[in-house]
Parts: sequence; C-alpha cells; structure tokens
Amino acid sequence: MASWEDLRAYIQNSYKIAKDEGDVLTLVFDTGGGRSQVVLVGRNDTGGGIPFATIASAIGSVDELPLGPVLTELSTYVVGGAVIYGDLVMVRHSVPLVNLDVNEFVTPLDLVINAADLLEQRFVGQDKY
Repeated sequence: MASWEDLRAYIQNSYKIAKDEGDVLTLVFDTGGGRSQVVLVGRNDTGGGIPFATIASAIGSVDELPLGPVLTELSTYVVGGAVIYGDLVMVRHSVPLVNLDVNEFVTPLDLVINAADLLEQRFVGQDKY
C-alpha cells in the first residue's frame, strides 16, 4: 500500500464499516463473550507531510479511569499508547502508509482491539466502547 486510498480500499474490502467519513473509518469488532470494540482508523500527516494511518479504540472516559494503573499496564503491551480524545482515553497506534504491507496494518489493528478491550474490561468493568 502506498496511500490512504489504498488502505481505505483494503479496509472496505476486508471489514464491515460502521461509518465512513472519508479520512476516518469506524469499525466494530466482536471480541467474544458478548463484547465488542469500536475502532477508528484515520488518515493523518506529520508536519512534514508524511502520511500515516492511525488506529484508535476507546478504553473509557478520563473521569472513570485510574490513569496511572492504565498507563502502567499499557506500557507492557507491544503496540499502542494512551491518548485523550475529548473525554475518552484511547489506545492508539500509528503506521506510515508509504510502503505499508498488509500485515503491518492488520497485526497492530488486532493488537489495539485486544488491548483496548482488555483494558476496558479490567478498568471499566463493562462493555461501553
């Protein structure tokens, strides 16, 4: 893949899209046990114009999460970091689009989904996101 359009086409052909806003796709994944996880995949550029895809999934609201323990646990995960979007804490990982191979997207996507779901389950105690 070499562009956002290429990745977007791959996602459209490979996954069920809940919402398509052009530069942001919303996907919902069944994580088992009656749980699901909402994931946003979006197009971003660095200040130098290098295109990236960002994968993000909510854990919980800023007000309901113990951020210290959440960040400590997340530091043990292979991919993802915690960011705040509005009032939500999300697991986020970014990948460069130039020369992106499918596995360089799919593997981090799976890891972000699982990390967010596990953290949400542990620290929120219910399936809200």
